Amino acid sequence: MPVDTTKHLEEPVKRPREFWDGINHAFIPDGPVDDPEGLRLHRDAADDIDPVTYEVIRHGLWNANMDHVRVIENLGVSPITVEIRDFQTCILTEDAEVLYFGPCLQYMSGMVDMQVRFVMERHGDAVRDGDMWLCNDPIVGTAHQPDVGLLCPVFVHGKLFCWVGNIAHQNDIGGTVPGSFCPNAQDVFWDPPSYPPFRIVKDGRIDPELEAIYRRSSRTPEALSLDLRATIAGNLAAKARVLTLVQRYGEDVVKGVMRRVIDASERAFKEMMDTIPDGRYSERMFNEVAMTGDRGIYPVVTTVTKRGHALIFDNVGTHAQVGAINVGFAGWRGAILGAINVLMLADQMGCAAGAVRHMEFRPEPGTITCPDWGAAVSPAGIYATEIGMSHGMAVVTKMMLASTETAVRDGALTATSAQWAAQIIAGVNQRGAYYVGGEGDNMLGAGGATWRRDGQFADGHALVPEGRGPNVEVYERDWPILYLYRREFADSAGAGRCRSGNGGELAYLPHNGHSGLGVYTNEALPKAMGILGGDPGAVARSRLIRDTNVRERFAAGEVPQDIGALGGREEQLIGKGPGLLIEDSDVLYWNWLSPAGYGDPLTRDPDLVARDVGSGTVTVAGAERIYGVVLREGRVHPEPTAALREQRLRERLSSGGPPREPLAPSEPPDGAETIGDAYLIDRDGSLLRCLRCATSLGAIDGNPKEAMVLMQRPLGDAALQLPDPAQFVDAEVVWREFCCPGCGVRLATEVAEPDTPILAEIRLAS
Repeated sequence: MPVDTTKHLEEPVKRPREFWDGINHAFIPDGPVDDPEGLRLHRDAADDIDPVTYEVIRHGLWNANMDHVRVIENLGVSPITVEIRDFQTCILTEDAEVLYFGPCLQYMSGMVDMQVRFVMERHGDAVRDGDMWLCNDPIVGTAHQPDVGLLCPVFVHGKLFCWVGNIAHQNDIGGTVPGSFCPNAQDVFWDPPSYPPFRIVKDGRIDPELEAIYRRSSRTPEALSLDLRATIAGNLAAKARVLTLVQRYGEDVVKGVMRRVIDASERAFKEMMDTIPDGRYSERMFNEVAMTGDRGIYPVVTTVTKRGHALIFDNVGTHAQVGAINVGFAGWRGAILGAINVLMLADQMGCAAGAVRHMEFRPEPGTITCPDWGAAVSPAGIYATEIGMSHGMAVVTKMMLASTETAVRDGALTATSAQWAAQIIAGVNQRGAYYVGGEGDNMLGAGGATWRRDGQFADGHALVPEGRGPNVEVYERDWPILYLYRREFADSAGAGRCRSGNGGELAYLPHNGHSGLGVYTNEALPKAMGILGGDPGAVARSRLIRDTNVRERFAAGEVPQDIGALGGREEQLIGKGPGLLIEDSDVLYWNWLSPAGYGDPLTRDPDLVARDVGSGTVTVAGAERIYGVVLREGRVHPEPTAALREQRLRERLSSGGPPREPLAPSEPPDGAETIGDAYLIDRDGSLLRCLRCATSLGAIDGNPKEAMVLMQRPLGDAALQLPDPAQFVDAEVVWREFCCPGCGVRLATEVAEPDTPILAEIRLAS
């Protein structure tokens, strides 16, 4: 039965800090850090700092963070670290405010401060110079166990001056499936071990007994130890750079710069918040298949309440923790902080602490995005953390689109893909050594859309600014595989008036070794939902073609580019299915996903659609099916295009009552307050209106979707390229389009069960 996701309109419960203990429930610190007994903190800061010194030290601290990245990148051995930068660095103040996020996976910086606070508040008297603390416990401060944090205190004259730290995804840290993403996990005891913070480095030396325990569960213990040393070296490099600045300019001056950097971040945040109306902004998606063998669907909801300068985040309406699709609270929080950092504070060099001072999290315990101890979380990096990123971007973008400042609206970006589509293979490579291959081609990514600009293929990920697509030759060197192709996937973009970039697709086969397919992504439900009428991003598909003629084609001098023409038989893969052995003549395929689109695709400039067709981004069939654009010899056919679009608008309007003509567009008044280019905020009438035709959509503090024409049909009937949901899930799933009752333009979309309550995604304060 559908879960009532309208409950998020209620005020979320605020539980006492003692409830969030990091033992049974997530660790959620509240307020300033508790001064730990036996640990002296350096708090003195200079006020009078000349501008040149300020800029030199500010950039010196940032460069310390960048040096940290380069050291890990140069010394790490796991492809997931070296090739795609699946790690993050940061610098924190003495009381655990994140001074600088690094340039890699943003959500990870939003977890390090929780780990540092846990160490300070629970083990403060044991924090000493020369030590480093390791943590991968999701109930304390990480998204899932493969994300391992390493925390390094920096002391000056016997006082804790600041922290440097990193989190790095480990290639294999144990669990029931090679690569440590365990879709078959029934609870945390099927996952890799969870380590609450402990001192792995004491007095500058790795504790050999603790390292032996850390290595014991890994299938690749040598790589685990080498990556540990890379992260230790990164911390030492950053620490040395900080201490050099202290020696040169004085501890109080460096600390004064730290304070001013955070204060500047806070001012920038507050100035932006002053342009955004108070209200509640929400996003919802349905995750599917909780674990191997399951066929259910599960709602995940994220809401931000904006009140003045305060942001309160909750997850009310999210399903109870279930199967292996959960993510540690720290991962959900970190994903939201990453979105705030990139979208709202892009000019602050990675300092989001000024915003954090005004943010509060009130999650429901025991839910998918805030599980209690005992829930399986190891596959979060594929199935759940990306949902946090997508939701964080979606709610922040909706909020920014309501700003009175064009520059703020221009910074809003459609939601990133909500699943990290990938495959993980393992076995014996061409040199006879055991390997685990977590394919990171997805890091090539795609750009999201703004309200005035398209995204692009292979444009990276907004929340991984320095993520890097892997080198095909490196994967073929390290793993026993050969690529047939890796390329743009036409028609896979989140369509809209402004579209995202396309996702990509690839095909490969085993070569000179033995491989098993341990983890793969297959889904039926779009998860990165469109903004203000845009289409969702694509869905992830994995395919396995057995007994192909690929070897014969190679012998004939061909490199096949169409896996549908390889003969053989396709083995039907289910979502989160069991591991499979791969034979010499088998071919594997998977695609990575696109972000969502912005605005109604029927309002896209037809000439831009023609340009997309010319570049291969959109097919001729997709131009007509998705955008209502008819092409002849590559050019827009104006009359048939206008007629087709008019017909579709009429069909939308007639689905909500008697046939009627769509209203013609009207010009909004000068200086009108809007939400993107979808809604007109009529303060005089206390109404929301369609910006295109001025039709009333109800009270400002109501749900405008309830006043719209609702078209609800089976998900497979949508214009999107989607498989039949019955292939993966038992629930009936529908595609909802919400259209203006005056002009027929689509203003919102949803994927849901037929009787799921309509989501109030934008509700302004009256």
